[in-house]
Amino acid sequence: MNHDIRQLQDTGETGKIQDTGKVEVTFQRMPIRTWSRSHVNDAKLVLQGPDKISFPDGTDRKADFPAKGHPASEQTIPEQTKQVQNFDGLVLGEDAAGLFVSAQMGAFLDERANRRYYLRIPDGQAEKEPILLSLHPDTEDPILVDDVIIEAKEGSRATVILNYTSEAGAPVRHYGRTRVIAHRNAEVKLIKIQMLNRNADHVDAVGGVVHEGAQLDVILAELGAARQTSSCNIILEGEGGGAKLDAVYLGDGERSLDMSYRVEHRGRKTVSHICAKGVLMERSKKVFRDTLDFISGSSGSKGREEESVLMLSPEVRNISVPLMPCGEDDVEGEHAVSSGRPDERILFYLASRGIDEVEAKKLLTEAAVSSIVEKIPDASIRDAILAVMRKSIEKGEETA
Repeated sequence: MNHDIRQLQDTGETGKIQDTGKVEVTFQRMPIRTWSRSHVNDAKLVLQGPDKISFPDGTDRKADFPAKGHPASEQTIPEQTKQVQNFDGLVLGEDAAGLFVSAQMGAFLDERANRRYYLRIPDGQAEKEPILLSLHPDTEDPILVDDVIIEAKEGSRATVILNYTSEAGAPVRHYGRTRVIAHRNAEVKLIKIQMLNRNADHVDAVGGVVHEGAQLDVILAELGAARQTSSCNIILEGEGGGAKLDAVYLGDGERSLDMSYRVEHRGRKTVSHICAKGVLMERSKKVFRDTLDFISGSSGSKGREEESVLMLSPEVRNISVPLMPCGEDDVEGEHAVSSGRPDERILFYLASRGIDEVEAKKLLTEAAVSSIVEKIPDASIRDAILAVMRKSIEKGEETA
């Protein structure tokens, strides 16, 4: 493989979080605070780290990082090589993920991570095949704390897929952070698929910095976990940079979904598009915040944010909070939100063709999310996403 991928391990140094393994945090969910009675400004979580920080191969040796005499970003380390160390030595620049990650949560991720990956795509390198990382917490190792950095050097191209799964019934917890740096004229597609079981907790943050002429496309599929909290903040730093942020989500049972996604237009002539497609059923509840922020100096920039929600139950709770702050005159911004129950005329038409209500809801659900799911290059993952949605509809009808 032509990319460098490293799995790095924590030093295990002591500290407040290291000793307790738990920390209670209140962190920002809105880039600009709004009416407090709406309860969308902040979120409270109890973060619980693993009792012991261990990695798959059980190694406990230490290694210098970066290697003496070589900058961290220039080392070539085989994919299978593992080091007992953290990200010290990497010069990352601005941390875009930090907008939605409090200082306490950042310290938790720094100190308690039990999976660390640094992926560098060299100058001008085009990865023909997606780079796949599969992460699977289980009953023996139920707490996953992963920290991922993707650095795409000038003119490089790559697709990276992070796939999170767990066994049914396993009481797993996932806390993650993924940071992307897309250098000049680089193209990066980041795809994160979350299909943890119905007992899981899931907290995830994505941050991206896009430099001149670069493009960062992010696809987030939030399909599992009893309690889901995710965020994504992309900064279009350089002139002509672009970002597409697509999200697909599923709420069923008593599940709670909390999402905050933002693109900041900082450079001139930058372009962005946030698009979310969701399905809610039974008694699930969802808060979706999407923000396009045009900073002074971003003249000639364009952005669009849109969300579409298919509600399959009258008992769901659906909150959408689109924002578009603007500090620049010469920009174009659009936003649209639509939500509603299935059209009775469509259901009647399908019934007249011999399609029962359950199968009709499956068809409508697939149609609602297909424009995003089809962008995922792995056919097995696309099939798994649709299978999860079909199964949820079947189970919901059985318990109705």
